[in-house]
Amino acid sequence: MKKFLLLFILLLTTLTWAQDITGVTTTGDKYSKAIAKMTSEYVSNQYTTFDEIYTDETIFMINGNNFTKEQVKQAYMAHHNLLYTDIDLPWSFTETTVYDENNNNQVWSHFYTNWTGKVKRNGEEAVIPVFASFKWVDGKVTMSSWIYDPTIEMREMKKAGLIK
Repeated sequence: MKKFLLLFILLLTTLTWAQDITGVTTTGDKYSKAIAKMTSEYVSNQYTTFDEIYTDETIFMINGNNFTKEQVKQAYMAHHNLLYTDIDLPWSFTETTVYDENNNNQVWSHFYTNWTGKVKRNGEEAVIPVFASFKWVDGKVTMSSWIYDPTIEMREMKKAGLIK
């Protein structure tokens, strides 16, 4: 019983010393609004906010692969011009967390949506859940990470001759 009590006290003490990741999360802040505006413009095949919030040095990680700003913009334009019609984000949610000094006061926005569109080649309806995170430094996105199932996109890019 003494060993159990000692173990319990040791465990309790350790847990009370652990630091939580803390910060303030909002949805109506300037960062969340910028992401919402950028994604709304994407639906219209416009890139004004995209060009404003990303720098040429921004790291774009899409499903674990790195891309440049220009490569991503060209891919977005290909969505509209070559691959799909009726692109939409029928619902989306954006939140931004400003972390405390324990986490270097980092600012991250997180974006959730279902991307929808029709494949130009055959009219197939596509619905793809998407999650993205954006790291902000001095009012610019320095890292953008996107996660989604690329199966339809890869198939259509191959059919269009954009990739091998």
